[in-house]
Amino acid sequence: MNSAPSRPRLLRWTRFASDPNGTGPEKRSAQIKELAEAAGFTLADITPPASTPRLPTLLTGLGARLRYGARASVTHAGIGLLGFNTLFYRQALAAHRGARVLLWETTYDDLLPDIARRAGYRVIALPHNLESLVSERVFADATYDPIPDLAAEVRRLRRADRVFTISREERWLLEARGLEPAYLPFFPTAALAAECARIRARRETLAGPDGRVPGPLLLLGSAFNPATARGMKHQLAWLRAAGSTAAEVVVVGPQSDVVLADFAAPRVRILGSVSRERLVTLLETCSALLIHTHGGGGAVTRIPEALLSGVPIIANSNAARDQHGTPGVHSYETAAEFAALAASPPPIPPVPSPPLSAFRFFQDALSALVP
Repeated sequence: MNSAPSRPRLLRWTRFASDPNGTGPEKRSAQIKELAEAAGFTLADITPPASTPRLPTLLTGLGARLRYGARASVTHAGIGLLGFNTLFYRQALAAHRGARVLLWETTYDDLLPDIARRAGYRVIALPHNLESLVSERVFADATYDPIPDLAAEVRRLRRADRVFTISREERWLLEARGLEPAYLPFFPTAALAAECARIRARRETLAGPDGRVPGPLLLLGSAFNPATARGMKHQLAWLRAAGSTAAEVVVVGPQSDVVLADFAAPRVRILGSVSRERLVTLLETCSALLIHTHGGGGAVTRIPEALLSGVPIIANSNAARDQHGTPGVHSYETAAEFAALAASPPPIPPVPSPPLSAFRFFQDALSALVP
């Protein structure tokens, strides 16, 4: 009896677990894995070793620094880390038993695409965002200029056979630098989409005749991220300034109870981290989701998930990037516009359609690179 043909095995480098209920990066990795598997492939994620020999690591790192220069990585990694990564990449690429195709999600350095190409791999770059625009230095130092790092990042992405961006804006920027990227927007995996459908069904039973759910506003974010915390503080300050007319708001997210403690008030409940079950309940009963960001890159993965769940979005224009004109996304420019939206949250939005043509384009690109 003939056995079924084996599924082509592709190699992937990502720092994140493929968790459809995890953080934004984990949800993106889960989406990429699901799309690859739906196209008939399996993914083998490479894992860094616990350590590498000290002397070979330092010598290899010195060679990498001489070969690639000071901007060999977006983090400006030292010789030790460059050497560690070079040795680990070589080992992982040599050990792989499968198609010579690499999905490159953690696009932090020049090393991996160059080593992979020299080892006979085709490389598909899937940056979660342009890393040079979201580095800690960008948010920590207002005088820091990321443009040299951006130029280096564009240079390393040129080493890939194909590039897929998560946002239209990043595709536009890379096109302006001479690349030909494709657009692969974020959309929840099947498992997460099913949960979103259950949340939407519950919200529809709670909605009034006007389609609005009469609950508190939900402010959701990881407050340990300085950029995220800055946006959360911005919205809370505007709500405080609105005084007695401000809507009730519930704040949720890792370290939000510590970082945002000064904003606690009778109509502002700061819960910190909550269980998935509690978060689902909050999504079912909130009137809208608040998002406010400054700078950054990529796309806000919470938006497609919330819309699928029937939760309208109130966001500043930066947070709404890649979603302008999408039904259910209501953006503002000023404190007055924000206050008006917060005082009268929008109704449940229509169900968004998955971007099937973008999915097929990505899957066809995978198939085209596999012998």
